[in-house]
Amino acid sequence: MSNGELRLEVDQKVAQITIDNAGKRNAMNAAMWRRLPELLAEATADPEVRVVVLTGAGDAFCAGADISELHEIEGPEGSATEPAERALLECPLPTIALVNGLCIGGGCQLAAACDLRIAAESAVFGITPAKLGVVYPPSSIARLTELVGPSAAKLLLFSADFFNAPRALAMRLVDEVVADPAERVAELAGTIAARSQLSVRAAKELVDLAGRGAPLTERAEHWHEVAVKTGETA
Repeated sequence: MSNGELRLEVDQKVAQITIDNAGKRNAMNAAMWRRLPELLAEATADPEVRVVVLTGAGDAFCAGADISELHEIEGPEGSATEPAERALLECPLPTIALVNGLCIGGGCQLAAACDLRIAAESAVFGITPAKLGVVYPPSSIARLTELVGPSAAKLLLFSADFFNAPRALAMRLVDEVVADPAERVAELAGTIAARSQLSVRAAKELVDLAGRGAPLTERAEHWHEVAVKTGETA
């Protein structure tokens, strides 16, 4: 068993979850995959938290699943990666992936599940199931295709090659590439935290519904009624 951990820190209405597995480029072991939904639930339950940031310790974001524990991560009782991905996708708070370096396999799975992805100029991306003889989860394929389109998704999945940050930006796999992603994410998270949370949460839900091709009318009316009743402006 490796000794990796996830850390949750809250500061200025922003919860940061840090992937830390020194020596394995922040690869996620089975315990870390299972821990992520718990930390997201903890952050969401905190009334002070308005934004969640996911990042990696040191100069790597996440090198994917810890291959030495693959039998446990993708075991007979089900995948440990899919609940973690689903927890990110379903988090009611805005989520930002601060991609500070290597982002491979399950790392891309986690980053893609966030609402926004800000990458360092030195970041490297790759989706590598084709090197391992495993099948990328259907939910991950759907999200990847939503972000980059069918052709780019096939290029990433078929080749299992690594791509630099400018190429990832051109593919729309990330939203911004900057020299100092920590500074940019702090600025962006602060901006989002300062906005009307009713507006932010409504926008997140409605955009996600639109992305799935679901009807918006009923939920849009719900949010309009909430806005009228609460009069929230901050």
